[in-house]
Amino acid sequence: MNFTIHKLPKSQIELEVILPFPEFEPHVKRAAVALSEERDIEGFRKGKAPYDTVKNKFGEHVIYERAAEHAVRKTYPALIEQLENNPPENIKKILPIGSPEITVIKLAPGNEFIYKAKLSLMPHIELPDYSAIAKRFATEKKDAAVTDDEIAKTLEWIRESRMQTTAIDRAAQDGDGVEVDFEIRHGGVKWEGGESKNHPLIIGKKTFIPGFEQELIGMKAGEEKNFSLTLPHDWHDKALAGKAIDVHVTVKLVLERTMPELTDEFVKQLGAFDSVNALKKNISMGLLQEKKDKERQRVRVLIIEAIAKEITIELPDVLVERECDKMIDEVRGSIEQMGMKWEDYLLHIKKTIEELRAEWRTEAQKRVRVALVLHEIAAKENINPTIEEIEKKSNEVASQYGSPEDAQKQIDPTRLREYTKGILRNEKVFEFLESIM
Repeated sequence: MNFTIHKLPKSQIELEVILPFPEFEPHVKRAAVALSEERDIEGFRKGKAPYDTVKNKFGEHVIYERAAEHAVRKTYPALIEQLENNPPENIKKILPIGSPEITVIKLAPGNEFIYKAKLSLMPHIELPDYSAIAKRFATEKKDAAVTDDEIAKTLEWIRESRMQTTAIDRAAQDGDGVEVDFEIRHGGVKWEGGESKNHPLIIGKKTFIPGFEQELIGMKAGEEKNFSLTLPHDWHDKALAGKAIDVHVTVKLVLERTMPELTDEFVKQLGAFDSVNALKKNISMGLLQEKKDKERQRVRVLIIEAIAKEITIELPDVLVERECDKMIDEVRGSIEQMGMKWEDYLLHIKKTIEELRAEWRTEAQKRVRVALVLHEIAAKENINPTIEEIEKKSNEVASQYGSPEDAQKQIDPTRLREYTKGILRNEKVFEFLESIM
């Protein structure tokens, strides 16, 4: 087997592989045997038909196409292994990403077999002085503190979460819950998606169209009303931003909301607390830890992005496209968790997947640069999680899928281990950078 290597832009190479016919011929014979094993040939047991019989039955071009596939499967991995161990002088390392693009150049009976393999490589990165960069951010970390107002807001949320509601025969007022039927029109035409039945609202929360909740004050169950509103200029639907809409609403229920008082007795019902002070202390500790984690993450992003900005690299398209795939999957998963169909979401935002990919490509490129930097620092500093750590983390991720049987159906074990290995390795890299700050 002979081969040549051509270096291409964006961390790609092209291999031209030549198999002289004496080396290619065994693949031809093996292909003929495989065809005779797979298909019935009258007068012969499976796999025992002579070459000429197989050729006459299926055509020599079929045999040679099968032989080419077999030859590539055998020679390409062997060649990559050879190059990984002994990379050429003009290429620092050979670490393929994804599957190669195979093109057959020459395939003819009695002739040498020639094919080309175009493949993307993990790019070589010349790292800057990342220790010095990390040290620059030693003073960036801000002290975290929890205010009384933040604790009070959390207590208010806890009380609201245990709010009791009672249907009441009186006019709706600020703070009440209501259920309404409504229909919205613009220019006499029904607004797409502007209709709902038994729609729940809390007056004063300002979670709906600005001004809508205010119009419900003074209405009783069973009453109807027509009113007009002007949508804000920054409304998410640009076609209606700043436009007037007409609303027809029917109040179905008025619900008086009673919030429990903050007492020791109430707190004891929550579980592990015996007093209001104990709950406040727990909230304070939780909020403080959350702030510390956010601040730590903020500084980590500053450090790694500063390192990534100082490298010069041509990103492989395959890595960028793979990251775009990941971003699409993340958004799709979030949308479906909210009970919305992915197709309906795309219609709502009036974009195709291709348009989203184009919009997100810059962010995907940024993510890939950061990922490559983390990978390179880990390699240089010999940072790797242990097998035990990988197994523990993999089991934690798998447990989120319910039973072990469900996890096995939904998760590829190999991909899961690689995913968790990456998470743990990146965490260790960040801990290393923090240790030298």
